[in-house]
Amino acid sequence: MATITPSTTYPDGALLDIAGHNANVYSTTAGKGVMSEPNGNLEQVNLAGGFTVRAEHIMSEEAVFARADSLTMPMDIYSNGFGSVEDQDAIYVSVAGLSQRVYIPFDITALVWEWSFFVAAFRPAIGLGDTTLLPNLDLRVFIDGVDYPPMRRPVPVSADMLAGATALFDFEQVCANWYDFSFLQENVTKGFHEVSVRLFMERPLDPSTNQAPTVQVNGNLFGPDQGEAVECRVHTRISFGTRSSRAIMFK
Repeated sequence: MATITPSTTYPDGALLDIAGHNANVYSTTAGKGVMSEPNGNLEQVNLAGGFTVRAEHIMSEEAVFARADSLTMPMDIYSNGFGSVEDQDAIYVSVAGLSQRVYIPFDITALVWEWSFFVAAFRPAIGLGDTTLLPNLDLRVFIDGVDYPPMRRPVPVSADMLAGATALFDFEQVCANWYDFSFLQENVTKGFHEVSVRLFMERPLDPSTNQAPTVQVNGNLFGPDQGEAVECRVHTRISFGTRSSRAIMFK
């Protein structure tokens, strides 16, 4: 805490300097204000040796405070609803329930971000003649708008298929994952800060047709009278289950 220098003095018989008096009580300028300067600026050297901190000395969230958000409703996202065919740039979009924006009223020593989510996806490796098409499907974490590479997670391949044929092997049930992350920031300045988990889904496109590849599937999947095989276009899908994001801040 700085030494408090008064904005005005109080000589006998003089008119009261109202603005100066108010600044003596509370001011946004460091080193002014008998109430504003101790508010958040007291240090150990400002306290007597026998001083004991009691509950009444600390207001709620003066030392530690936290924020959290969560969703439990399942959410499915399909590649044919993600951007457009012409837009194949890796544009990452925030996932609902996996973003947290907080306002910090003063500089803090440490900020711990935490985020957790359950995810399952249909991401096939698609055989196209002599080549294999593997559409990108991955997650990244941005803190204050900055991508943190160690937190990147590609979604695993969960199916194999041969375009135009009936060969489709789906093993999605063993590829689901639960992720639980944390990240520590030190000496964080006051103001708004945020964490967001973002997703990019590339549309699977057959380069010879510039359309989604097709696969033959058993018609019984669509009803008892649909015939032996039905031609379907292939898209990827990602499903989010329970998910949450949290921020814990320490003065």
